[in-house]
Amino acid sequence: MASSTPYLVSALRQTAKNLEKSEVTYRWSSFANCNCGHLIQTVTGMDASEIQSKAMMQDGDWGKQANANVHQPRLSPPQPDFGDRPALDEGAWEPEDVGACQVTGASIDFVFYSLNRMGLSSTDIKQLERLSDPEVRRRLGTENVYFPHHVRENVIRYIIEWADMLEEDLECGLGDGEFFSSSSKGAVFEDIEKSSREIVLIHQ
Repeated sequence: MASSTPYLVSALRQTAKNLEKSEVTYRWSSFANCNCGHLIQTVTGMDASEIQSKAMMQDGDWGKQANANVHQPRLSPPQPDFGDRPALDEGAWEPEDVGACQVTGASIDFVFYSLNRMGLSSTDIKQLERLSDPEVRRRLGTENVYFPHHVRENVIRYIIEWADMLEEDLECGLGDGEFFSSSSKGAVFEDIEKSSREIVLIHQ
């Protein structure tokens, strides 16, 4: 279950607000514009094309990819073993990250690290993609009825209810405005941005 952090509540509410705008693209079949894709845009600040390019380099939907990835960026590159060959030998082994974006050089690991840093687990990511968290569905009154996971209005309702549930779990009832101005929240995003820069440098 997701950690009840003010940062996650804030990100969920902002994602719902974005989806309420008619000019914002929603498409469940797109990695960048689906349920998880929109939350990733909010949390990481990446644009849709970059998210799409990263996700397309891995197998499966967001839920499957979340299970397959360790939620921690690789902050040190693999050490090559050249054997007796010179490092610049034409046949020398070179590290390669098939999950790295060819535009920025950043790894898909950063996406999952960012979500995890905000309080999400791989199960949360999978459930968001299918709108299947049993407690959220119970609160919505849709636990025993068909609730399409690829309908924009359903996604908005689900995300708002999820944010309400997490907010109720918080020991301190901070308002939305305080979430965005919180120095602690700023530190979280600074940490995420710093990790992103480190990953980019590693893969250059």
